[in-house]
Amino acid sequence: MRRKDVTKPLSADQVLDKMVRYCGYQERCTKEVKEKLMSFGLSDNERQQLFEYLLDNRFVDDRRYVGSFVRGKINQSGWGLNKIRYQLRLKGIDETSIAEALAEIDDTLYRQRLEQILRAKTVKAANDFETRQKLARFAIQKGFEPATVWEVLKEII
Repeated sequence: MRRKDVTKPLSADQVLDKMVRYCGYQERCTKEVKEKLMSFGLSDNERQQLFEYLLDNRFVDDRRYVGSFVRGKINQSGWGLNKIRYQLRLKGIDETSIAEALAEIDDTLYRQRLEQILRAKTVKAANDFETRQKLARFAIQKGFEPATVWEVLKEII
């Protein structure tokens, strides 16, 4: 016979310790923190107090999160602005914060990153037209703007 796993509910102090570690490990947005707090089964009042503590002590900062997210997705994941904007909306980030973070992106570095991605991609194609089509579809799927993709493709092919 199996023993049932009975876990004791955590106190607000224990949850706070867990949340401080959760937020300290990597940047988190408001939505992620609220969802995590819900998982502990605390009362609405306790959850609100813990959330306010995390906000007041800058463990949670959506603007900082957005900046980190944008830099990481462009540099590490090779995402374009459209995909980044879409993902941030899914995370409940307001349009003003998204627009500010995307406006800070250096256009030259962004185009260089797109060029690196396109040059690194190998495609099997019968001719240059087909190569450009396949590369364009690939880059647009990664969230790059079609006009920018076609400009960069004209330069490199």
